[in-house]
Formats: sequence, C-alpha cells, structure tokens
Amino acid sequence: MQKPASKKTSAPKLNIYETVTARILASLKAGVVPWSKPWQGNSKGTAFPSNYRTGAPYRGINVLLLWGSPYASNSWLTFKQAQELGGTVRKGEKGTPIVFWKKLAKQTTEGAPAPVAPGSEDAEERDRFLCRTYTVFNVEQCNGLALAEPHIDRPVIDTDDLCESIVTGWEGRPTLHLDDEHEGRAFYRPSTDAVHLPARNRFVDTPHYYATLFHELIHSTGHESRLARTFGAHFGDDQYSKEELIAETGAAFLATIAGISSEDTERNTAAYIQNWIKALEGDSRLMITAAAAAQKAVDCILGTRFEDEQSERTGDMAKDAEVADSLAEARTQAA
Repeated sequence: MQKPASKKTSAPKLNIYETVTARILASLKAGVVPWSKPWQGNSKGTAFPSNYRTGAPYRGINVLLLWGSPYASNSWLTFKQAQELGGTVRKGEKGTPIVFWKKLAKQTTEGAPAPVAPGSEDAEERDRFLCRTYTVFNVEQCNGLALAEPHIDRPVIDTDDLCESIVTGWEGRPTLHLDDEHEGRAFYRPSTDAVHLPARNRFVDTPHYYATLFHELIHSTGHESRLARTFGAHFGDDQYSKEELIAETGAAFLATIAGISSEDTERNTAAYIQNWIKALEGDSRLMITAAAAAQKAVDCILGTRFEDEQSERTGDMAKDAEVADSLAEARTQAA
C-alpha cells in the first residue's frame, strides 16, 4: 500500500495560488472596483493637468488626453509660452494635441458680423462653435524653465526585506530602473529586458510599490530567454490581454507570498483583471490558463519549479516506503 507523501514546507505555496485565485474570482463575481494608478504625479500638488504659465486647469476631454501621457509632471504649455518664459522645447520632442472650442460669429457677405434683430429667429439660434486643435508640451520636454513647483508631501515607502529578497534573489532578473524621478509609467520593455517604475517615493504606500514591481517582473519572465511567452502585437489584442492577466495574477501570488497583500491591493487586482477579462469574454478557460502561466512565472522568479516539487515529493514517498519496509522487516525478524 502506497503511503501518502509527507508534508513539505513548499506545500502551502501551492495553497496560496489556489486561495488567491479564489479571492480574485469571488471579487470578479461581486462586481468591478475602479482601478487607479498607485503612484502620484509631481506637479503643483494636483492630479489634474494645468497650464504651467497661467495655472489654469485643463477641462473636459483635454484632461483625459493629457492624463494618458508618460510624464510625471501635470504642467503643460505651448511652444510660444515656453519661449516667453525663457525656456525652449528640446529638439526632437513631440507635442500633445489638445482641443478648444472657438465661438463663431455670424457673417455677412462682406465678411463683417451680421446684425441680429431682437426677437428674430436668428437671435434664438444657439451659438455655433468650431473645434480646433493646438499642441502643448510637458515641462519635462523643455529646458531652461524655472520649475519652481511647490513641495508635495509624500508618504514614506519603507523597504520590505522579504519583498527585496524576492527581487534581489532572482539571479536571472532583468535590468531595473527604479529611481528616475521623471518616469511617469510602470512598464517592462522586452527589447532591452528592462523594468521601469516611477520613483519609490511617488507611490501611495509600500504594498502598492512592490505589487507594481512584481507585476512588471512577472511580465519579464515572458522574455524569450526565460519562459518565452507571446506578448501580443499591439495594445488590446488577445495575447496582450492574456499577458496582462498573467502579470496581475502572478503579482498577486508574489504579494501574498511576501505578506504584503491587503484588502486594498486585492480590490485593485480584481478590478484590473476584470478590465482585461472583458476583452476576452467567451473564453471559459482563460482564468485557469492565466493562473497556471502565472504560477510558472512565480516559480521562475523564486527559482523553483512545480515539476521539481513533484519530483521531490515522489522522492519523499519512495524514502517513506523504504522506511516502512525496513520497519516491517525488523518486526518480522523480532517475531
């Protein structure tokens, strides 16, 4: 009779994968929680983009257009405004088009504004507007500007020893760029095998900093020199969406292993995954396959393999069987 495998210290790690996956699926069924970047901009103490010269905040669609930029600062200005302030836009920098609405005056055939008689139908017509575009540049694209923006209090982002040991203990890790104060995005670049993050002191707290770092590290396991996953040809295609699911699920596994997972980070994880899973509706096996790929990515970072654990357990079972046979033989001889 085969004796059950003895308990190993690695066994709880597999339970973590199952537990975290169950939490994610339960949260997805409960509804979507809005997800936001867990780091801050560093401009004028506000999250909204504004004109650097006038201080006026941008409104409407322009907020969304400028929020999508890769820059840490929320301050923008035109090429002419930069010159008027004694600065210059750096050569080769590309501006960001935004829009404004220009009110149109009614014209006569001679080109002068047409008089409108009180009470006439024309007087009751709504004003006409024309949508125009113009280009602005972020202050980080400029030289010579006095960036005297007020100090913004930042939370203290502590160094977590266990999280750091996971990152530094990975001998095959990618190049890490984690200290650039001007970096406004978190991303992994396969062509250079490098992870880029906003500076640590711009994150809202320690768990979100490491959860974001873990997300990008999971992406990096897909490099051709590691697990060779397909990243997707462009934003939003099926492979891209699946890779995002893998990265966020793997990050949740690592955060739980490191003991930094919280109700807040789990809500963000569930909402993030919900965002991508919508693009892949109809794939009933999606979450299962993403979790399996995420586990392989975590094993790659931690230096363990599921197959190795299974082999170890098989070896333990064989050893247990040998011990049992020896005890049985000793009892027989004693009798």
